[in-house]
Amino acid sequence: MAFDFAWNTQKNQLSDVKGKEREQEREGKIKNYMIDPTRTHLNYDFVKSETGLYQRVKERSEFLKSQGSKVQKNSVVLYSNIITIPKVEAAKMTDDEHKAYFQSCYEYFCDRYGDENVLSAKVHLDETTPHMHLHFMPVNKENGKLQARTVMGPKALREIHDQLPKFLQERGFDVKRASGEKTKMKLDIHEFKAHQDFKRQTEQLREEVQALAEKATKGKEYVMKAKDVRDQLGEQVVEYENLLGKQKEQVEVGQKRLDSLYAELETTEDFVTKEIKSLKGKADQYRSQIQETIDALSNLSLVESFNESAKRQKLSSNLTISPSSFENLKKQAELSVQLQKALQASEREKKQLVDRNKYLESQNDRIPNLLQENRRLAREIEFFKSVLTKLKEALVNQKMIAQDKLDKWIGSFKSRATFEMNGSVEPAFENENEKEGFEWHRETYGAKYEEKSSDMER
Repeated sequence: MAFDFAWNTQKNQLSDVKGKEREQEREGKIKNYMIDPTRTHLNYDFVKSETGLYQRVKERSEFLKSQGSKVQKNSVVLYSNIITIPKVEAAKMTDDEHKAYFQSCYEYFCDRYGDENVLSAKVHLDETTPHMHLHFMPVNKENGKLQARTVMGPKALREIHDQLPKFLQERGFDVKRASGEKTKMKLDIHEFKAHQDFKRQTEQLREEVQALAEKATKGKEYVMKAKDVRDQLGEQVVEYENLLGKQKEQVEVGQKRLDSLYAELETTEDFVTKEIKSLKGKADQYRSQIQETIDALSNLSLVESFNESAKRQKLSSNLTISPSSFENLKKQAELSVQLQKALQASEREKKQLVDRNKYLESQNDRIPNLLQENRRLAREIEFFKSVLTKLKEALVNQKMIAQDKLDKWIGSFKSRATFEMNGSVEPAFENENEKEGFEWHRETYGAKYEEKSSDMER
């Protein structure tokens, strides 16, 4: 029993050709679930060329333009034809018969429009039914010009519907002219693929919106936490500034104390120097007196033993002085030792103050880093505000949710975030709808959060 000849055609401008080429050559991400990638290597093309379809169309269009054809941006430069063998009939035919059927159709279009104008005839065997994508440029063979309206007008379409089935019959194929009426089973393959793409894009868009909604929720929570961190950092900066002020005051007091100790030390050193000079003078005086006594005794011709004893005591390092002078010298020596210890203690205190000052300076270096971190958090908060604003605009503009409903929804999330942060942040409302959504969530779920909080405390 003869089967209907299945053929449909679609006109294209130059801007449409790249999409047709990607579809034909299986380039990019494959969205058509009917395509079996494991069979794509079985596809073949009757037109052999080193360049792609778009480049062939462009070069041919430029040539025709140079020959006098009017080629503009909106000109129809290509017709995409899909010729299909019904699935039931294809199962009855061999691979060679499939190829002969498509080659006969290719030869018909070459004869009608010229070999040079049939730019592609790609047979696809990786889908549910074998079919051929045949692309030709609508060139009038009589004058060699690009004339889509004349070459592919209603009259030409009727001729192809009449002639091509007869041409195939002459080649031995049991095919007849189709009635021309479309049914759901004979839906234009372009329309069918467009419909399938629209369904997938709608589902993908729905998933993306859901993901954006989840990200928005997390973003809101992150913004609230970022605000809390920013406030805490602000408090820490103030605390560090106060601490730094106190430490600077301590350094100034320590510096004054150190200056005072230096002045006191200089005064003590002057006093000790003067005392040492005074003691040396007194020692010289005692030495002179003793020498005079010895000389006087020598003149009186005292016993030889006394002379010998006096000689041994003559201006030596072991000079004998009176008990009162010895006590005075001892006190002066003790005072000198105490002054020395005071000087050492002063040096230690000075070192401690210097170390303390270095520590305070190192703490002071941290403040610019804290301020920089604070500014970074502020920029992140502004970024998330911008993201949320654009998300709200996108949802409203795409008519996926009404503005008032979206505002109430955001208000309810603010209420939830407030509960989860134990009320540490009081949210601000941009409008009454947000406030209404906030109060609704609090009335509906407030008891649940309070019970949860009570369990955590226990």
